[in-house]
Amino acid sequence: MPRSAPSAAFAAPRPAAYPLALGLALVLLGMSAVGSPLRAQSTGTAKTTKSTSRKATAPDTLSSAERSAAREVSREATRIARERSRQDSLKTRSRGDSATASAFGSPEARAILERARTARERQDSALKAYKATTTQRISTGLGVKAAGLEKLLFRGDNVAQIAWRRDVGVWVMPVGSRILVPAASQAEGSITDAVTIPYFPGRETLWFPSSSFATVKTDVDDRELINPLARGAEYYYRYETGDSLSIALEGGRTIRIRELRITARRPEWRAFVGSFWFDRDGGQLVRAAYRLAADLELYDVADEQQKANAPRDSVRTAVRDSLLRQRLSRDAYVKDSTARAAQGPPADGPPAWVKFAFRPAKAALDAITVEYGLYQGRFWLPRSHSATANAQIGFLRVPFTFNEKFTYDEVNGNFTLPNMPPVLRGAALDSMQRDTVVAVPKDATGAVLAGAPTAGGSGGSRGRVAVSVGIGPGAGNAKPAAKDSTVHMSVAKARQCATDSMWTRVETRYQGTLRVAYREPCDEKKLATSAALPPAMASTETLFDEGSAASLRSMLDMSLQSAFAPQWPKLRTGIDLIRYNRIEGLSLGLGATQALGAGFTVSAVGRLGLADLHANGELALARSAGPRTVTATLYHRLNAANPEWAGALSFGPSLPALLYGRDEGFYYRSYGVELGEERTGTKGAVSYKLFVERQWTAGDSSVARTFSFARAISGRQFQRNILSEPLAITGLAGSWSRVFGEDPERARLTLVTRGEAGTGTYAYARGSADATIARPLGPIAVALTASGGTSTGRIPAQRRWYLGGLRTVRGQVAGLQDGTAFWLTRVEVGTRSRALRPVVFYDAGWAGRREAFAGSAPLRGAGVGLSVLDGLFRIDVARGLSTGARWRTDLYFTAPL
Repeated sequence: MPRSAPSAAFAAPRPAAYPLALGLALVLLGMSAVGSPLRAQSTGTAKTTKSTSRKATAPDTLSSAERSAAREVSREATRIARERSRQDSLKTRSRGDSATASAFGSPEARAILERARTARERQDSALKAYKATTTQRISTGLGVKAAGLEKLLFRGDNVAQIAWRRDVGVWVMPVGSRILVPAASQAEGSITDAVTIPYFPGRETLWFPSSSFATVKTDVDDRELINPLARGAEYYYRYETGDSLSIALEGGRTIRIRELRITARRPEWRAFVGSFWFDRDGGQLVRAAYRLAADLELYDVADEQQKANAPRDSVRTAVRDSLLRQRLSRDAYVKDSTARAAQGPPADGPPAWVKFAFRPAKAALDAITVEYGLYQGRFWLPRSHSATANAQIGFLRVPFTFNEKFTYDEVNGNFTLPNMPPVLRGAALDSMQRDTVVAVPKDATGAVLAGAPTAGGSGGSRGRVAVSVGIGPGAGNAKPAAKDSTVHMSVAKARQCATDSMWTRVETRYQGTLRVAYREPCDEKKLATSAALPPAMASTETLFDEGSAASLRSMLDMSLQSAFAPQWPKLRTGIDLIRYNRIEGLSLGLGATQALGAGFTVSAVGRLGLADLHANGELALARSAGPRTVTATLYHRLNAANPEWAGALSFGPSLPALLYGRDEGFYYRSYGVELGEERTGTKGAVSYKLFVERQWTAGDSSVARTFSFARAISGRQFQRNILSEPLAITGLAGSWSRVFGEDPERARLTLVTRGEAGTGTYAYARGSADATIARPLGPIAVALTASGGTSTGRIPAQRRWYLGGLRTVRGQVAGLQDGTAFWLTRVEVGTRSRALRPVVFYDAGWAGRREAFAGSAPLRGAGVGLSVLDGLFRIDVARGLSTGARWRTDLYFTAPL
């Protein structure tokens, strides 16, 4: 468990940080593991920005001693408030006991759970010591909607040696730590504080990369993730036995392992569903695969956490005020109270504009796997952990993976460790966070080294991560406590490193339950270049036992779901339900969702176009199990003829239609029913649907009366829409996408194929394939796209290909060529800089009758662009080089360079 700070995905962020915290929720889930300073910089002008969500804080006029006392009081007040608000264990167990009758599918299931609880709480006191090597990788991507086609945003690798003795404690020696931020021109620092301690007395047997599953808590606390093995969990879960297996050991001993299938009673994000395997005799956890029972709606979680924390915060404020009156002088108390009053109260949840603008806002934990190994025939110790998750905030998608493995050099060996060094207490932090303190450096005899800080000094440092691209560190915004602790840490490190190549620090982890001593090289760069590190772009599959983890994840199928327990429906609006195009004009939508349980969710969207006054709507029933979703939909909708290329049916493409009257979509209407399935992975996705529908023309009578700023200013009108053919059709459509290669310094190939076939009024089939390869070559980077498609049968007008425009031939008018077949090629050349990259490009393509493939002159266009964050954002200026030549400027998302 990387850090004691609560995961950003499950704690309400501060108001000023809502867009970032929600946008990178799962990034921060991994980043919360990181305590050492980490910096990623690129060229750009440094800026310092200040939050405007709070009042300006009064200048800190307290002395160092008074400020230290105030921080200590704050910590104590938080602890007292937490204890006062904690549920009474007797009440918790009583509620669990009352639910026992319906919690177990069989007496055996109850017996397995009771043995597992006893083993979890007792743990094995015979284990005295171990030495282990941990290998860890944290990876985060960044993409735009299309599943599996993201760019690598951040990667961190750790290799560390861990030694533990029951009578001494934990020593960690990082031997390799590296970060990679491809979009930054420079990345430095380490993530050594993310190292997981595989075992210590009181460690939780389940695993989650946050403080929620750090140390054993006997009873359930429903304000956190609800541990299915804790006492009182029967109120939230049901337990049934599953499969069993036997493991034969040398000497004729056989270990029997039994599966316990645990499902949540309600579809709530705090609960899990999963497959848990236990040693049938001893009750120890052997392996497990589990996921959250429901996805997180981030704004709902933030509001819920704010409401749940309000009573505790009220108690904390009163306790803190009372303690300060006792421990500070009257003048110091007045100064502190004045500073807090100037800061103002925290905001009540995310602002309304954030909730509206950043939609959707959700996160999903697809799977966690845990595997234990048996050592010396008696000790079950963690062997590997993995977690896969993703978040989506608006058009941004953030996938996240966390993998680690442990190899044990000695278990219960008779080795010695130095005693935990004495520490210099720094500024006290809130007990929900990590308290880093600096060890007093001593020589082999135990004498304090010359130049070491004295006991009167201080050296606290709160673990932090700072990642910036083109933005300066903003040191002027640092809080006094953070500045103090950072300075003390730096001074202590400098003093130790003046006489040694290594330095020692001690930190308190897991909410103060464990002290860990780190022995690190003074030259941090040695960690990044260590031979112990795996290659930066070595595949996760080769570094970790991906086959075993995949086998565990396969247990999280559709049959492992929460119980059927319908929840209250939720209504919402948001920017993702607003669109603008030449048919509807401004189209406003209202959405409703209801979680039913058993994996089912029903959703509905209704919308009305203000230009055509035509109502559209969809009603969908979906069942999901992690990355797999099956959906049945009844709909009446406006469709884009080539949705993979154009169409203002989402907010992004709607902007140019509204601002300067450029709508590159061609539209038709349909109503019908469809049944589809989608499976997403870390490197691709596959989807298909069966549909029965009627199609007809969307018309273009609204073109003349649809407002746009270009029409208001210059009289420019929209291009006319196609005249679609009325038909009834039964068909099958599908797509497959895959990414090969993730090393930004090597070739990366993206393949996408699409197909559709239908019969009814017309019988036809059409298919297309798209391949893009991007690779750095010396001082430049090159991307080449080749695409083509053809068809058979009689193709209605609304299923032809329409070439020209931003996604096909830039600089050309959309639909300048169309037909039953097409080909397209695009070449881009840019600099190697990924943060800010100038690009030149050339496009050529043709569309027409399939019988005359490339039978007429192709469309051509060329121009220059500017790429931000490795193509996540692009602005292009292009001009057509053939018929329909014109200058045009486009701002859009996702480009190969």
